Amino acid sequence: MKESYHLCFTSHDEVMFRDAEDHGMFVNLMALRAFATDTELLADAEMSTHFHAVVFAEAPMLFASALRMSYTKYFNHKYDRVGRMGQKYTFSLKIVGFNHQMAAMSYVLRNGLHHGAAPTALGYPYCAVRELFAKDVGCSSEKAIMLSRADIAAYLPRYSEFPDHWQMNESGVFTRQSFMEIRRAEQYYGTARNYLYQMNRLTDESWKQEQLQDNTGQPVTLSMLEKADEKSVAQMLNNEHGRNFRHSGLQDLDVCRLIDNDLLPSLGVPSVYLLTDNQRQRISRLLWAEFRLPEHQIRRCLGF
Repeated sequence: MKESYHLCFTSHDEVMFRDAEDHGMFVNLMALRAFATDTELLADAEMSTHFHAVVFAEAPMLFASALRMSYTKYFNHKYDRVGRMGQKYTFSLKIVGFNHQMAAMSYVLRNGLHHGAAPTALGYPYCAVRELFAKDVGCSSEKAIMLSRADIAAYLPRYSEFPDHWQMNESGVFTRQSFMEIRRAEQYYGTARNYLYQMNRLTDESWKQEQLQDNTGQPVTLSMLEKADEKSVAQMLNNEHGRNFRHSGLQDLDVCRLIDNDLLPSLGVPSVYLLTDNQRQRISRLLWAEFRLPEHQIRRCLGF
């Protein structure tokens, strides 16, 4: 019997995505592994250093481990990297109750806002937030194009199996409308108006009180799903106000593009994982001098 779970795996010290192609491949692999393990995806968010999802599955860890292994294989091959990506374990939390489910999905879909990657939840592109109530909200970033099954297969690992009705966008990425349970996710919110309210409301005590109505256990909270300390959670809650978001600030993806497209070619090195210690230090000093980037961001973008 399928049940609902929140899943998360992390890579705190190293970015998981260096460009848009990486994000696209992750989505494709997520779709393929969900199909292979009979997992229903309701919400997802791919952040620089971690991945969140809410799923209905009989074996959620089978899906998570298959996705993680296949993406690591892709990433390692592309960037001449070796070894496991990120922390060893995947976090799994069983979700029981209508309000618990909506809270867990909302936290996942608002992840870009919480981590300061966008000024609003709907402003973050690498998640399903724009696909719920896409017709009413009008901000879907996905547009399917007509491709043959052979054309679609050309973007995927060899021998990939997928349903005939799945579609891709012009970048060769499966549309979430094709493989995710978007309509089922929408049922928890009921209307587009309530969905927008949930995406924009501030996290307060009412989130917990609503979940207590389910009588199914401890309320889902931001600190529970993020496994973060009080200081980090406080910053996430502050980001909900949107007052401190800087459009000029460099996100991890921006820094990786700068390193990979501008700095590595000047050194004649194809990947950050092939840099010598001296070359890493040289790039670190340059990034700090030019952009005043924090040390932890420089280190994770350089694969220290």
